[in-house]
Amino acid sequence: MKSITKQRTAFLAILGFTLLSSFLLYLNLDLYSRDSHKYPIGRNDFYFNISNLQTSKISGKIHINNNWTDAKSAGICNGSGTWNDPYLIKDLIIDGKNSSNCIRIQNSSVYFKIENCTLFNAGSDWSSEYAGILLEHTNNGIIIDNNCSKNMYGISLVLYSSNNTIYRNHANENFYTGIALNTFCNNNTVYRNFANSNSVFGISISWNSHNNTVSKNNATRNIIGLEISSFSKFNKIIDNNFSYNTFPGWSTNGIRISRAENNSITRNIVKYNGWEGIQVYESNYNFFLNNSIINNGDHGISLIRCDENRFFGNNISLNGQYGVNIEESKSNLIKFNTINSHVVGIYLDDQSRCNIVLNNFFSGNGADILNHQRTCEEIGLTPPPINIVFISLTIIGITILITGAVLVLRSLLRIKMKNR
Repeated sequence: MKSITKQRTAFLAILGFTLLSSFLLYLNLDLYSRDSHKYPIGRNDFYFNISNLQTSKISGKIHINNNWTDAKSAGICNGSGTWNDPYLIKDLIIDGKNSSNCIRIQNSSVYFKIENCTLFNAGSDWSSEYAGILLEHTNNGIIIDNNCSKNMYGISLVLYSSNNTIYRNHANENFYTGIALNTFCNNNTVYRNFANSNSVFGISISWNSHNNTVSKNNATRNIIGLEISSFSKFNKIIDNNFSYNTFPGWSTNGIRISRAENNSITRNIVKYNGWEGIQVYESNYNFFLNNSIINNGDHGISLIRCDENRFFGNNISLNGQYGVNIEESKSNLIKFNTINSHVVGIYLDDQSRCNIVLNNFFSGNGADILNHQRTCEEIGLTPPPINIVFISLTIIGITILITGAVLVLRSLLRIKMKNR
């Protein structure tokens, strides 16, 4: 009998430990530490020594349409197109003569690298889409240490260009966009580039371009530092500087997300932009974690017609009007943010509903929260499913306990029957 009691006690202890572990896992999924993900970005993260850029040869414009062998025979490139020995275009100066792309690569899937080239004057007409470097339906490229400035686009990837790396380039003073990923461009990496002083966008991800990583770039003094738009999803924006994007008379933002979903915006610096630090328009399920959104001209963050976005652990301070402005939006979660020194910390208009504002830290605001939103019950909605994981684990735990109790009782009954 004692052994049976010990078995039952051990069984229940294991069940209890399992339930406790599951509950803690739930907490870890939802409650982010305010300090554990904060990594300051220093000046050295954004600048490198441009004295290493040494061009050696003036070249004509280059167009490769899956004919790398011919390009190699013509002396345009070296290499063999493998991962260990990619085709290499290097150390060239190319003037686009305001009429064409400087380098255009089409329909290519071999490994190649474009390195240390100076590419300029590839069109200034707004009707053109010429670029210093244009990749079209092209994969497996590395674009490194180039100066792609004073074109229509600095570096442009279009039409199913995937698995490319854009690293440590200058894409400045272009007439439209510094670096663009446009139309089904997936799984590209944009890392440690300079996209400054472009006439519209520093970096743009648009038209169903998914799973790209944009990290440690400097996109300043554009109209908009970064735009994610037109149904682009699952892009990761990490440790970038989107500051000082201003232009008189224009709606300038550090980051603008328009009709895009499930993107993550983490640990970015968004300061001194002319209008809003981050504008989110008709976009759902995006995640904003530990960003510094400070000293922007109007609102720190503005949500318009947005549902189920999450904001955790952001520093939102000293912006011109509201820290967070929410209009015509529902079921967004604003949690564990620091919101200081605004006319209003968080403003929710009367067309918004069912948003959750929880455990934020306020200081120095004229009003911390102005909440005009309708409640969920007024319009037949329920609050956002914050505790679904917890409820599910509870139900599973209860089921396990009941099942365990039944099994223990059955075992006791069998032993009792045997003893008879």
